[in-house]
Amino acid sequence: MNHESAVSEGTEGYSVPLTSTSARMPLSPRETPQTINVVTRTQMDDFRLDNATSLLSTVPGVFVQQVETDRNYYTIRGYEATNFQVDGIGLQFSTEEQMGDLDMAFYDRVEVLKGANGLLSHTGNPSGTVNFIRKRPTRDFSANANLSYSSFATRRSGVDISSPLNGSGSVRGRLIGAYQKGNSHLDRYGLAKQIFGAIVEADLGDRTTLTLGHSHQKNKAKSTMWGALPLYYTDGSPIDYNVSDSTAPEWAYWNTTDRTSFVELAHDWGAGWSTKATLIYRKITQDAEHFFVDGVPDRVTGLGLLSWPTKYNRYERQRLADVSTTGKYRLGGREHDLMFGINISRSENYMTSLAADTNIPLPSIYIWNRQFPHPDFGNADLGFADFTDRKTTAFIATRLNVTDAFKVIGGANYTRVTSDGVLYKYPHYFRRNKLSPYLGLIYDLNKNYSVYASYTGIFNPQFRYNIHGELVPAIEGRNYELGLKGESEDGRLTGSVALFRAEQNYTAEVDKFLDGLNRYKPVDSRSTGFELTMQGEVLPGLQVSTGYTHLFSIKDQSGNAVREYVPKSTITIAASYAVPSVHGLKVGAAVCWQSEIRRLQGKTPAGIDIYTKQKAYAVTDLMASYELNKHVTVGTNVKNVFNKKYLTSLLWGQSYYAPSRSVGMNVQLKY
Repeated sequence: MNHESAVSEGTEGYSVPLTSTSARMPLSPRETPQTINVVTRTQMDDFRLDNATSLLSTVPGVFVQQVETDRNYYTIRGYEATNFQVDGIGLQFSTEEQMGDLDMAFYDRVEVLKGANGLLSHTGNPSGTVNFIRKRPTRDFSANANLSYSSFATRRSGVDISSPLNGSGSVRGRLIGAYQKGNSHLDRYGLAKQIFGAIVEADLGDRTTLTLGHSHQKNKAKSTMWGALPLYYTDGSPIDYNVSDSTAPEWAYWNTTDRTSFVELAHDWGAGWSTKATLIYRKITQDAEHFFVDGVPDRVTGLGLLSWPTKYNRYERQRLADVSTTGKYRLGGREHDLMFGINISRSENYMTSLAADTNIPLPSIYIWNRQFPHPDFGNADLGFADFTDRKTTAFIATRLNVTDAFKVIGGANYTRVTSDGVLYKYPHYFRRNKLSPYLGLIYDLNKNYSVYASYTGIFNPQFRYNIHGELVPAIEGRNYELGLKGESEDGRLTGSVALFRAEQNYTAEVDKFLDGLNRYKPVDSRSTGFELTMQGEVLPGLQVSTGYTHLFSIKDQSGNAVREYVPKSTITIAASYAVPSVHGLKVGAAVCWQSEIRRLQGKTPAGIDIYTKQKAYAVTDLMASYELNKHVTVGTNVKNVFNKKYLTSLLWGQSYYAPSRSVGMNVQLKY
């Protein structure tokens, strides 16, 4: 697939004509037999979606579980997405969550494929695939810079330069840099980010392109929460906090550095055949001092909370090699598509944890100033993890053009996963082979509408432990989807209606906190629901990305409701309008609504169930920008306009409140 064919940058649109996340074939959204959403560069810039958390919060059917200030889980159609891809290649999170802020400065767009992607996620990720597509060098010179200042003294600056590096443009490069620093709605919390990236492309001939790239992101976060706010008293009644409340003391911090280097060689063999080989080296380091608040306070005295400080270091090194070939062949008098390849990866992880001054009673929650003396970690007990994960995956798929109207996409992925080592005194050992099939059917009703059906096998190892220190088994199951897709005459507006069902065995659910680690229990569950989506240009100048997702139920094998911390219904709407009567003026709004969620926390001494609830809520953002001339654009963004107070997640037994209203101003300079 020629990456230039689907570039969203500079199009001013909220949709793209082609995607490749489902099968590495250049398919339009209508030709893809699963629901797919795309967040384009224009939408990112309009609504200042500068990191993965803010961006994915706008995607229909995606629920961001912000369990801590610097640790997030991403739920799609009721289940956690445990890997991210970059240009279609990626590894499962080694600890199954995203740690640290992931900036969007490097990316042209983000494609989110709903449902299991048994072909290319390498372990058939049960919920969906999030694919970040890099910006690439352009053949013409361009440069832009941006400056912004917003509430909580947050300032951001960035530069993006792309240029040919020789007279013919056969060698070209791109340089991206950004810096952000600011405080937060939370007491004491602040974040500073440094982002740098460079990519060079060279045409080695008419048919061969070599690409080299490197990216670097460094985060320094102060007063970070590990865990969050206790949500209830011993009698089961809820605790009410200020939006700004945090349990993190002044000395807490969490620093992360993420470096990625890659080399890519693409060759066009002619006659519709091409091969791409990619090598990736990624190193992630973390250094942190945390403070966790354990226990449940008494409603009368406010006593009952205990300390759990830790010093945490982590080193992760990933190596990936990926080779794939796509092409066309003739069979039965018709032309068909074929894709096959292999992916080999190795992830080495080393972590240390020092716990000191644990289980010390804290003052009453009513008078505690949220501070705690800095522990002497030099005399603390050492815990450590040292393990290596390996994966080898072979994959193949074909698209059969049975008739002009009827297409069949079939394929399989064979994966071998192994792991060796130790995780905080428990063995981190795993050996599995699995074949995951994939089948998709698409039938064109006419030139604008198609019906489709798809089936995907699910296989996803989990490196989570139960209360006995044993690994929870790998998730296995099936994913089904049936739907209708349509597009406008010019292809600039697409929409879909989908019914889906996921059957998962051994899904890891948080059980309890034990010895400094969350422990999990396996649950067999079934998720069913439907989804409506629409993206693109509704009217001239009116760009829209919207969707409604409803889960009929998520139940265990006994028919009982599970995962009630996932909203049953969500609505997302993002729209911008270029006002024709005022040249250069664009206005827009985004609304995210979710239904009520709750979590069963346990029982009171009297045996009554304790539930924490977050009522249904909607969050509204507004934007406006004005192009002073072709080089300068000024804009403003207001987030959480109505200052809605709500908890960020109920995935864990603790939580905190989302940001209050914020206002920002920005200037973009283009050449």
